[in-house]
Amino acid sequence: MTDLESLRSQYITLYRTTLPSLAKARDPAQPKWSVYLDHCFARIILDNAIGKDRPWNEVLKAPATKSMSEEQLETAIELGEAIQKGDKNLMELDERSLELRGKTKAGVKRKEEEDTHSSPKRAKTSDKDVERPKEQTREEKDSKGSDAELESDKDGKNTTETPAGIIDQAALRAQINSHRSLTPFRRRTLILLTQVPRGRYTTYQALANGIAKTSPNITGGKKSSARAVGSAMRNNPFAPQVPCHRCLASDGRLGGFGGIWDDESENAKKKRRMLRAEGLRFDGKGKVVGSPFTGFK
Repeated sequence: MTDLESLRSQYITLYRTTLPSLAKARDPAQPKWSVYLDHCFARIILDNAIGKDRPWNEVLKAPATKSMSEEQLETAIELGEAIQKGDKNLMELDERSLELRGKTKAGVKRKEEEDTHSSPKRAKTSDKDVERPKEQTREEKDSKGSDAELESDKDGKNTTETPAGIIDQAALRAQINSHRSLTPFRRRTLILLTQVPRGRYTTYQALANGIAKTSPNITGGKKSSARAVGSAMRNNPFAPQVPCHRCLASDGRLGGFGGIWDDESENAKKKRRMLRAEGLRFDGKGKVVGSPFTGFK
């Protein structure tokens, strides 16, 4: 994959998957998520990062992802990540985008403000300039779809279900691999974590064994350790798309979460709630029930 293709994949993941998922979950990164749909995030990012003083489609030909240069993609990704982290105010960016297009929230009833559970017909918009997927985005579909739907989409792409929604594994892997601050070991750790399905868990040691088995060049042919995996998962830059909460201690205890290793901490309680919501059960001693996932590829 070329640098340009990697940047395109990273940008697409941001506006199609990451940001809509955070908006649907009402993530505290933003005081208010003024939009929920992927093409709305694309409009806001492109108008502010590329168009700047005019709508983006007066600067680029549609589709934007194929027209942007590496520098423009990096600028768009930087703004998208700033929205994700809360460093940029989404409502302010949205208002500015609307002003560039001669619209205001007070004067125009915009369909993207409707509840995310609106029907596909109600969620459509007349703004044809903004690129969008051919099909309804996965985040807008019923999260209780069949197992077949969770494992692959209609194009045959592998997907995984996380607290942030249904994620395209190939796009997420490309985003992880293009992250400049991650070591090869950390990249591989996070990529293997995406393979742990909803309703299952793995352990730090099982993940370490999976790394040694699937990527012996990274470990020099030697076994890796649970401690190394735990360190690699600390400050996960792709949470919750990379579900680090699904990795537990070998004895069935919760292990660490959010940089804290304490089964009675607020972080541990959050981790337990997330796992229970995905279908996992715990015994009277607080240990997980069932065998860990080890089918790493």
